[in-house]
Amino acid sequence: MTEITTTYQVSGMTCGHCEKAVTQEVSALDGVSAVRAAASSGLVTVTSAGEPDDAAVRAAVDEAGYELVGRA
Repeated sequence: MTEITTTYQVSGMTCGHCEKAVTQEVSALDGVSAVRAAASSGLVTVTSAGEPDDAAVRAAVDEAGYELVGRA
């Protein structure tokens, strides 16, 4: 299966702790193989085995305490 990379805009991330919290929650989702969060840009890049479930990603970001604005 081909891996897909999707980038999301997340609001509220300001530091390394924020990046770690978002990365930890999104990494726990089924099919996700890599997550890269950048507080400086507010972007979260998700690599997954197939099309990611935006609702699941939104819920994971919400659980971390931040807001998913949408796909970047």
